[in-house]
Amino acid sequence: MRHVAAAEAEETFLRGMLDTPTERRERHPLDWFVSVAVHVVIVSVILIAPLAFTQAIDLHNFQLTYLTVPRPPAAAPPPPPSLMQAAKRAFRAFRTSALVAPIAIPQKIAMVKDEGAPEIEGVVGGIPGGEVGGVLGGILGGTGHGPAVPPPPPAASKKAVYRVGGDVKPPRELSTPAPDYPPIARVAHLEGIVIIDAVISENGDVVQARAVSGPGLLIPAALKAVMQWKYEPTYLDGTPVALQMEVQVHFRLH
Repeated sequence: MRHVAAAEAEETFLRGMLDTPTERRERHPLDWFVSVAVHVVIVSVILIAPLAFTQAIDLHNFQLTYLTVPRPPAAAPPPPPSLMQAAKRAFRAFRTSALVAPIAIPQKIAMVKDEGAPEIEGVVGGIPGGEVGGVLGGILGGTGHGPAVPPPPPAASKKAVYRVGGDVKPPRELSTPAPDYPPIARVAHLEGIVIIDAVISENGDVVQARAVSGPGLLIPAALKAVMQWKYEPTYLDGTPVALQMEVQVHFRLH
């Protein structure tokens, strides 16, 4: 590699700078038109060629194609015959078969003797000394000296419950504890009146309670409270009687 002096290198650089053309020539309009046309042709070939050579749908053959409904599935095989049906068929075949006489006579023939019915000394539930022709469990035509059949117990008389109203006045309240306010009803700020149809016994205790109307969230608490209420017994002609009346349970948020 040859060493070049500084003066020689500067002279070579200046000569190269002077030889570089500084004039900028303008392109002819025809060059621009040719360049744009070539690019358009290239882009068109890239985009339109795949669309031109793709497989198209034959609409004529598509319209002539018949669409058929698939066949329904085959029916399930019949269930196997039950034992009862098989027994019926065997009995029917045995009944329709012809009777055939025996081919040979056996040497010994067994004689089957039926045993007589056992003698019955009496009838279960009968009376000793009864006569023939009596009734099972009865003494029709018998001696009539047996113990008498006890009469059926008298039916328990159902106690009457009087509805409060008219001449029947409501009883005086002795103890009516307030109901427990349900927490969910308290959170929902639910108030109202629950009407309950109550049955009060002769002693003044509430024995039955049925909700007639009122908010559903308050009914369980109202029924529980009414079952703890206590009333003064009501007398009719000197006899304590049961009453049925409607009571109201109030729910109010303080």
